[in-house]
This record gives sequence, C-alpha cells and structure tokens, in this order.
Amino acid sequence: MVFIGCVAQPRYTSQPVEKRSYQPPEEKSENKIDQIRMSEIIESLLGTPYKEGGLSKLGLDCSGFVREVYKKYAGFNLPHSTEKLFKLVKKVDKENLDYGDLVFFSDSGFSPSHVGIYIGEDKFVHSTKGYGVIVSSLDEEYYRKSYIGARRVIP
Repeated sequence: MVFIGCVAQPRYTSQPVEKRSYQPPEEKSENKIDQIRMSEIIESLLGTPYKEGGLSKLGLDCSGFVREVYKKYAGFNLPHSTEKLFKLVKKVDKENLDYGDLVFFSDSGFSPSHVGIYIGEDKFVHSTKGYGVIVSSLDEEYYRKSYIGARRVIP
C-alpha cells in the first residue's frame, strides 16, 4: 500500500462552530474511551472515500477522519492537520497503545504525514488515498517502517 501523505489544507464551511476545542489535560489521566460508542462511529465511516481536505461521508483525508471521529464522539474541534495533531495531544509509548490513540507515520522519518486511530491488536483505522477509510495493521512493512509515534486524546 503506497500513499504520498495526508496533510490537509484548511477548508471553511458554513456549518456551525464546534461546541468546544480540545485542550490537552494538565494532569496525568488514563484513557477512558467508550470503545463500543467509538467503534460505532468508526464503523459508520469505514469505506468513506478519500478526499483531500474532506470532512464528511462524501470524503475524508486522514486528519479529517480523526477530526470527524472525535467530533462525533466527544464534540472536540481537533485540528485538521496531521502535524498539529502530533504536537497537540499527549505522547504515548507504542507499548502502551490503547483504543482510540492516534498513530502517526512519516514518509520522511521526521515530520508526520499520516495519522490513524488505534483500535487494538496492532490494528488502526485511517483514510488512504487509494482505498479511503480502511483498517490496517501496524505490522505491515510500510507502517512498521514509517511509524513515528502515538498520541492520546483524552475526552
């Protein structure tokens, strides 16, 4: 599976502004994701086609997918930018990945160019240019080599 990247350009819509913006917690906190609820949201987006800058069932890019899942799950207005997501949320070690954590990849090895949502058992969901929103494995050679870190959004 090959993709070039997924850094979204800002898009403006006439839709109402989100209820609240995400602010990382100051204190240490455990991941308290309701897996059943989030999995229903993720499943509703599986198969959505890829669209650069997309933020709807008509098309999503990788950061748009993450943004839409957390918007529907917790009302967060996460950035529509892979780099901003990487900088904003709390770092988590790969061995401590939990359901709902964000996993990041880089074509260059430095700056994040792709993001997905970890769903357990080394699997993650993401939007790819070739296939849209799909489930992939962190064990696949491309993702194993391009993995650069994980972050936790704490609702």
